[in-house]
Amino acid sequence: MELPTVQFRRHRLGYSVAAIIGFLAAWQGYYWLTSRSVALFFGWFFFIVGLIAGLGCSWTAIRHTVVLELNQEGILYQKDIYRWDTLSSYAIKKVIGESSLAVYLIVSFKDGREPLEIQLDWLENSGSVLDQMDIYASFFQIQFNGIEKKEI
Repeated sequence: MELPTVQFRRHRLGYSVAAIIGFLAAWQGYYWLTSRSVALFFGWFFFIVGLIAGLGCSWTAIRHTVVLELNQEGILYQKDIYRWDTLSSYAIKKVIGESSLAVYLIVSFKDGREPLEIQLDWLENSGSVLDQMDIYASFFQIQFNGIEKKEI
């Protein structure tokens, strides 16, 4: 059975808004340059800085979006791969605060390394991580240790 590759992305709202503002500033600079309504310096300044900011924020939004990936080899998390054959179990930890809830995926290793904690709140579609992890864990026979709730 072939399991699909599942990618979970970080919310990109901040970079996307910054990219749009940068492109709007570049457009405004271009408009000032073509209409000659403002000093030439301001037109070029807005055009160049807006273009650099728009392209830089767009590139950053695209490059840093994939945070967690489940695939046939293992769990790809922040450019490191944790192979399925090195994992012994996984659990879910919910940390409940006065006005917040943080959900973590805790992955334990067979070789006794420190467990890996992946915070799921910053991922788009983070609710499906648990379902997808369950599919992969059952396929690779990785034990589920349950859900741990911790109040602070």
